[in-house]
Amino acid sequence: MNRVYIILVYIFLLFSGTVAAQEEEHIQNYDVAVAIRSDGSIRVTERIGYFFLTEKHGIYRNIPVTKMNTNGKRFAMTISDISVEDDLGQSYTYQRTGNGNIEVLKIGDADKTLSGLHEYVLTYTLLGALTYFPGHDELNWNFVGNQWDVPIAESGITVTVPQSITRSVFSATCFVGLAGAMGKDCEISFMDNSVTVKVSRPLASHEGATVVIGIPKGIASVLEPKEVVPFFSTLMGKITLIIFGIVALLWYVAAPVLVIRKWWTTGRDPKPAIGEARAWYGPPKTKRLRELTPAETGTLVDESADMRDVYATLVDLARRGYMKIIETKNGEFDFEKQRDWRKDKVIQPFEAGLLSSVFKNNDLVSMKSLDLHSAFEAAKVQLYEALVSEGFFPNNPQKIRMLYNVLSGFAFVTGNLMLALVALIFGRNMPKKTLFGAEQSAIGKSLRNFLLSQDRHLAFQAKNQMMFEKLLPYAVAFGVEEIWAGRFKGIALKQPDWYVSSTGERFNSALFVHSIKRAANTSFAASVVSKSSRGFSSGFSGGSSGSGGGGGGGGSW
Repeated sequence: MNRVYIILVYIFLLFSGTVAAQEEEHIQNYDVAVAIRSDGSIRVTERIGYFFLTEKHGIYRNIPVTKMNTNGKRFAMTISDISVEDDLGQSYTYQRTGNGNIEVLKIGDADKTLSGLHEYVLTYTLLGALTYFPGHDELNWNFVGNQWDVPIAESGITVTVPQSITRSVFSATCFVGLAGAMGKDCEISFMDNSVTVKVSRPLASHEGATVVIGIPKGIASVLEPKEVVPFFSTLMGKITLIIFGIVALLWYVAAPVLVIRKWWTTGRDPKPAIGEARAWYGPPKTKRLRELTPAETGTLVDESADMRDVYATLVDLARRGYMKIIETKNGEFDFEKQRDWRKDKVIQPFEAGLLSSVFKNNDLVSMKSLDLHSAFEAAKVQLYEALVSEGFFPNNPQKIRMLYNVLSGFAFVTGNLMLALVALIFGRNMPKKTLFGAEQSAIGKSLRNFLLSQDRHLAFQAKNQMMFEKLLPYAVAFGVEEIWAGRFKGIALKQPDWYVSSTGERFNSALFVHSIKRAANTSFAASVVSKSSRGFSSGFSGGSSGSGGGGGGGGSW
């Protein structure tokens, strides 16, 4: 009784497994027919009964069109006369793509879905499929490939030759299993001009079947496949490799050296006849003896127009009577227009542009409401152009640095880290002054030394306050404004006409420069953040599901 029970359970489990296997996506039957033609080509017909468990559009069929010999050389077959039909002879829609190694057929209609069992009949002609040996010709054919992702229930192949031959000269064998397996799970039968191979078991996913058919010589013409010669193995490819090698040598080895050599020979400033001094009271001048503004002086010395040059200009414009700086409360400032600058012949273009940006809407504006970033960018361009036109630089320093920044970025992307580093470091120092520019830069550095090197409070200068107010914008441009103001900390300076304090207390030079610098930096940072969105609204103020970037999705065919 126990034995009968065990047998019944076994039969039930076996039946359940069979049903489960049928309820997954699989190939029900895979039948191949290959006709060897007398011209050496073969005509292949594949009947694939594909079972779709869920609704899909169709199937892919990847057909290899190259084969490899024992030496690892690849040979290309030629595929042609492709057709795809159903079991009733109706044509399927399909798309054909390939990369030279595999021909891909994407079969089905994107606007239609199907499920259940459907048969696909693929037919195509191949040239170069046969292999020719001294004693026989051979078809070594993977009639079921090892790259199917679904199991295959039944499979087989029939190979026909163009004329009847005797069994003694007609040989065949087969191999079944994963790639490299030598299993013989197949049945072979012969007829006068054909051989049939049936695989005797179901194939799991990625299991395949191969047949080897030997026929006498002379049955089919010799139609050899073409050897696939890699491009770099050809003469042109070898020449290309040599050129690439030379370019790589120049790019990865010579280019960093050339950048350093360029800086050494043409990137260094000429040595002026006058050097730096420690007690120079005046700013540099143009060839027409116009004193350079604080922003021009700061840019000439460090070869870079910085944000501090902008708020040095704001302080200097107030000192010169174009506007008034009003401290509304601790750390917040307004600018009030005092006189028109449009017909002023002594004001510089970048200063006029800055004033136009500040007072474009009202004569009284809050610093925190200003777009100092845009104003800075416009002023920076005009500053560089002015210094070049006045003969301090032969070329725009910013454009030279940008060129080497681009070179550094490209070198980094291409893996040339040495050139990326060299271009970044030496590129920043590549802008070169003229001899006149180097001489005036020495004067500017001397002025900076004077602002930094005071060991005692300058009481004699504070009596008329001219020294402090005139040189304060230059100290701001050099970034030493707090040091300069600190020299006057204990001196009773009167409040300047161009500044209104929120407290009305005695003018504190150090507190003033600290507050105006902090307010300008805060305003500048806020305007940079507002520009970084490039026109997109913030997700905090107008966001919703799907309103941001990215996302998307996908699915199967």
